[in-house]
Amino acid sequence: MKPSKKSSDAKRPSRIKRAHRNGRGPALPSRSAKTLAAIVAEQQRKIERLSEWRRRLSLLLKFTKRASTTTKVDDLLLLLVEEARSVLNADRATVFLVDRKHQELWSKVASQTKDIRVPLDKGIAGSVVMTGQIENVADVYKDPRFNPEIDKRTGYRTKSVLAAPMFNAKDQVIGVFQVLNRKNGKSFDQQDEEVLTLLSDQASGHVENAQLYQDIRKATQETIIRLAAAVEFKDHDTRAHLWRMSQYSAIVAREMGFDAEWAENLRLAAPMHDIGKIGVPDAILNKPGKLTPEEWVEMKKHPAHGAEILKDSDNELMQMSAVVALCHHEKWDGSGYPRGLKGDDIPIEARIATIADVFDALTSKRIYKPQFTLKDTLDIINGDSGKHFDPKVVDAFIRALPKITPIMEGFAPKDGQTEPAQLPSW
Repeated sequence: MKPSKKSSDAKRPSRIKRAHRNGRGPALPSRSAKTLAAIVAEQQRKIERLSEWRRRLSLLLKFTKRASTTTKVDDLLLLLVEEARSVLNADRATVFLVDRKHQELWSKVASQTKDIRVPLDKGIAGSVVMTGQIENVADVYKDPRFNPEIDKRTGYRTKSVLAAPMFNAKDQVIGVFQVLNRKNGKSFDQQDEEVLTLLSDQASGHVENAQLYQDIRKATQETIIRLAAAVEFKDHDTRAHLWRMSQYSAIVAREMGFDAEWAENLRLAAPMHDIGKIGVPDAILNKPGKLTPEEWVEMKKHPAHGAEILKDSDNELMQMSAVVALCHHEKWDGSGYPRGLKGDDIPIEARIATIADVFDALTSKRIYKPQFTLKDTLDIINGDSGKHFDPKVVDAFIRALPKITPIMEGFAPKDGQTEPAQLPSW
C-alpha cells in the first residue's frame, strides 16, 4: 500500500531548510548584518587592545631588567622618561622628585627640556603630591592649576597631562611621574592610567633604592675625604696635593678609556694613597733635608700602613683605595716597594695614581724641594717610561695634558707664593 502524501511530506525537510543547508537561502535581515559587523569590530578592538598590552608588557619587563642595574639617580630618571614615552606613546615625560627641604619638585631629566624646579604645592604635579591621587587632565589650559609659564619659557604647547604619584616604602609621596600629549592626538584613557600607575609603582622602588645607594656613596666619599685630609695634620702640603692628584688620576683614567664611574671611583680613591703616612713619625715626614737610610726604612712602611687601615672592606671605593695605598710606590720595572711588583702585576689604578702623584710632587713647591718646570717634569716622566711608569699610562698622560695643565697652573704651590690657592669643592 502506498504511503499517503501527508505522511511523505512530513518526513521531507522543508524547502526553506534545504535551501539554508545548501547556502541558497534568503539574505539575513539588515539588523543581523549590523549586529555581526559590530561583533567583528568589537573583536578587532579587543585584539588591538591585547596587542597593545603585550607591547607595553614587553617594554615594562625590559625596563625592570634595566632599572634593576641602574644605581645613579640621574641615569634612572632618564631611563624612566624614555620608558614612559615609549610605553604610553607620549610626546614628553618628566619624573619629578620631592625636595622636602626646599619645598620643591625637581627633575634633573625632563625629556627634550631643561632642568625643572617647581613649588611643591603648585600645579597639577603639586596636586598629585598633596592628594596622592592620579590626575588625568584632557585640556590643561582649562584647568586653573596648570601653570602656562613653563610652556612660555620652553616654547612647547601642553595639551593633556597624565600624572601619577610615586610612593616609598613608608607610603609617603616621593615624586610624580608625568606624561604629556599622546602622540595620536587623543586624551589619555583609563588604560593609560593603569599603565602609568604600574610604571610609577615600579619606578618608586628603583628611585628609592638609587637614592639610598647615592646617600651611602656620599657618606663613603665623605669618609674617604676626611680620612685623607687627616694626613694634613702631619704634612701641611697634603690637602692641596690630594685634590690635584685625584683630578689628574680621573682625567688620565678617562683618557685611557675607562668609564665615568670607574674614573670617579679612582678620583675618590687616589687621595688615600698616602693615608699610611699617619704612621710615620713627624720628624721624618717634615724633615727638610735628605732622609737617612734608617729614616727611609720607616718612610717606606707607609704603603703597608695605609693598606692595613683600609683592608677588609666590602665597599668598592675602600677596596680601590687600599690597592692604591699599597701599590702606588711600585715601579713598572719591578724596582719599587713594598712588594717589588712588575709590569701588569701592578694594579692599573695604582699605575695611574703613581704618575699623578709624581707629576704633582715635581710641579709643586715642597718643604724639601723647589718647583720643577713643566718641561723638566715631562722630561723626567718620559725618561722613566718603561722604568718607573707604565708606557701606556705615560702616553695617556701626555695626551691629557690640555686638561691637566690648567689645574697645575691654577692650584699647584709655586716658588715665591706665600698663600695657597683656594681649592674647588671635592
